[in-house]
Amino acid sequence: MFFKRLSFILALCLASGAAQAALVVDTGTPSNAVGSGWAFNSNHSYAGRFSVAGALTIDSIAGYFSTDAGTVGVSLFSNSGDGDGGFIPGSVLRTASVTTAAGALAWNGVSALDWKVGPGTYWVVFTSSFGAGSQSSMPGMAPQALDGYALMQGGQWYDATFLGLGQGLRVDGALVSSVPEPAGSMMLIVGLAGIGALARRRRRG
Repeated sequence: MFFKRLSFILALCLASGAAQAALVVDTGTPSNAVGSGWAFNSNHSYAGRFSVAGALTIDSIAGYFSTDAGTVGVSLFSNSGDGDGGFIPGSVLRTASVTTAAGALAWNGVSALDWKVGPGTYWVVFTSSFGAGSQSSMPGMAPQALDGYALMQGGQWYDATFLGLGQGLRVDGALVSSVPEPAGSMMLIVGLAGIGALARRRRRG
């Protein structure tokens, strides 16, 4: 019985401040119109890079682009050097997809991901699978540019940081903090006090 109570108190302490919801990346909505940005036709892949300082659970990812009937893959890649002093997506870590119909420019993406990542630099990759005659677009000139962009052509990634890609990207998640919050600290103190009281009662019994 003592150990069951001890486990319950420790569980309360550990659950007191695990994660905080956060908007991890938000470039804002790009200002370019359809036809003024980059063509987002079948098997075109565009990527944006971001970094996180701590452990993170990614909940949703969205990009700003027009769509056609088909699917759009949304993937998380590691970061890799391109051999020329720049960076490109490395290996795929997680992937999801969304089915689309013909639509105007809008925020499109995936949710309920629960993708857990550690501190580091990552790429979000959007890959379209539309018909050959698609005229979809991923416009640039997002208000808050990312620190890196890349595009894939002919099966090869290219650093596009200086090509004005400027795609729109939003990443929502939960940041896991290792620093106890005030409420968490209080729960820890109360928990330790409870453990001490249970130990004293057990010795008396």
